[in-house]
Amino acid sequence: MGGVGMKRIVLRNLLLSIQPRMAVAAACGMVCLCAVAAPILLARSHGTAASVLYLLFSRICHQMPERSFSLLGYPLAVCHRCMGIYAGLFLGCFLNMDVMNRSPRTRRGWILSAVLLLACDALAPAAGLWTNTWCTRFFSGLFFGTLASSLVMRGLSELAEDASLRPLLLASPQPKGDLV
Repeated sequence: MGGVGMKRIVLRNLLLSIQPRMAVAAACGMVCLCAVAAPILLARSHGTAASVLYLLFSRICHQMPERSFSLLGYPLAVCHRCMGIYAGLFLGCFLNMDVMNRSPRTRRGWILSAVLLLACDALAPAAGLWTNTWCTRFFSGLFFGTLASSLVMRGLSELAEDASLRPLLLASPQPKGDLV
């Protein structure tokens, strides 16, 4: 294969790995912006638009005002923990976490630790073990979101790599005759 052909393959591989990453980053960024936009719209007398955002997020978040960050005197459209998860999903799109590039067992262990941290922070107050704060809710969500996003990014990279190798495998000469 000539130099030009190889450069095209390298460029194609780069684009395949960047495009899904940027698409996921854009989607996660939009979710974060929408959560923050709701109180801004409400403060600027755009109640209908703000209500739509609050309604959309109400399907996945309890939106308790005392457990939500406030902006311009109004709560965000999501609670501390959900905002941490969304921010982590966005942040994780830009991080290449070595821990998520190790064995599947290691990756499962990290994701499990993040889920356990979320569960402990959510359930321990109900058991009377401690009172969680905005800090524990936000940062446990951020930890989980970042690790989950890194796992998604790794999966997208593997899919892009498989997709970029498939044309090469199909174009490679097939052996002739019996190989038995």
